[in-house]
Amino acid sequence: ALIAEDIFDLVITDFNMPHATGLDVLRAAKSRSATTEVIVITAYGTMETAVEAMRLGAYDFIGKPFQLEELEEKVAKVVGQMESETDRDIALRYSTGKFPIVGNSVHTVNLLKLIEKIGPTKSSVLILGPTGTGKELVARALHQASPLKDEPFVALNCAALAPGILESELFGHEKGAFTGAVSQRIGRFEQADGGTLFLDEVGDIDPQVQVKLLRVLQEGVIERVGGMESIDVNVRVIAATNRDLKRAIEDGDVREDFYYRLNVFSMEVQPLKNRREDIPALVDLFLARYAPDADQETLRIDDDVYEIFMRYPWPGNVRELENVVERATVLASGPIIRKEDLPPDLVHYRPSAEEVLEELVVDSETGKKLAETTTDLEKKLIEEALARFRWNKTKAADHLGLKRTTLQYKIKKYGLE
Repeated sequence: ALIAEDIFDLVITDFNMPHATGLDVLRAAKSRSATTEVIVITAYGTMETAVEAMRLGAYDFIGKPFQLEELEEKVAKVVGQMESETDRDIALRYSTGKFPIVGNSVHTVNLLKLIEKIGPTKSSVLILGPTGTGKELVARALHQASPLKDEPFVALNCAALAPGILESELFGHEKGAFTGAVSQRIGRFEQADGGTLFLDEVGDIDPQVQVKLLRVLQEGVIERVGGMESIDVNVRVIAATNRDLKRAIEDGDVREDFYYRLNVFSMEVQPLKNRREDIPALVDLFLARYAPDADQETLRIDDDVYEIFMRYPWPGNVRELENVVERATVLASGPIIRKEDLPPDLVHYRPSAEEVLEELVVDSETGKKLAETTTDLEKKLIEEALARFRWNKTKAADHLGLKRTTLQYKIKKYGLE
């Protein structure tokens, strides 16, 4: 039951159990995620059982009786292999050409690890998050992390498409199916056959089309508009939306069965204001992308600009940051981007009282006391300062009004090293 709900790094299972064997557990774990390692333990071990376990993908096989140290060594070996790959290695492997996922925030690191786990499955994934946060990048990374990475990745933005047009885009149409259908057309499902279909803004799909999509998700069969032939398709569907789908279900805009069929796995991409530690890495990426070739090595951001970047709430998220950096590379009159090169609304932004309170007020459900809240705020300020000054502790300490030794103590205190 747990394996059906989540993906685990390691499963340790006995072989002989009342309702299922260890091989059943092994099969379930591997069908859920090829990256899950399984150690099988048994007092009933025979060579045939061991061979079968290894053939099905078991990491190792231990016969009873055994010493606890033996199991600990095997677990340590598995964990050591997993930790040998840095977060940067994972990010680079699942980068999508010139559009990689970058960032040093806890949120982005955890997102990359989740991609590492979910990617190898064939299950549907629902990506949630505001507009401009990079949901399509996550979808492409999931495709890149899957066995389907050499197969097609086809994307379709479902927003603002009338039901008839969307249906034709998804399933294709036969010649003469409607006025203007002068020839047969292959839809996105057939284009993505064997690979991944990314449906962006899936919360805007008309309920009538949702019914037809549900059939494809359940049976792997489509019919072109105006056609009678059933066509088998093998497609992994990844969907994304910025809408609250549970609210949309209550409003009758989204079918509940459609939602749960899409939502085998869900991933949330947080707004940029909640992961400001990602800003320096993103700025470096956009500078390399938009700076003139001759200036890529020299163009840099002034410290005052970084202060503005780290303070601004970025309502347009990563997309807005990219646009600002692109604009600044064009307007910069020298090797340094200064605040004069930024849009005035960024330079003159000051948080409202409500926004300050939103940062400081603790949700009553968390039950945090004032001391805990102050600690969390101090840790967040230190993280943002270190990120802004690229871990130059002297500059970060000056910015925070602290002695360098005090900052060093707090870095250790909060486990930030």
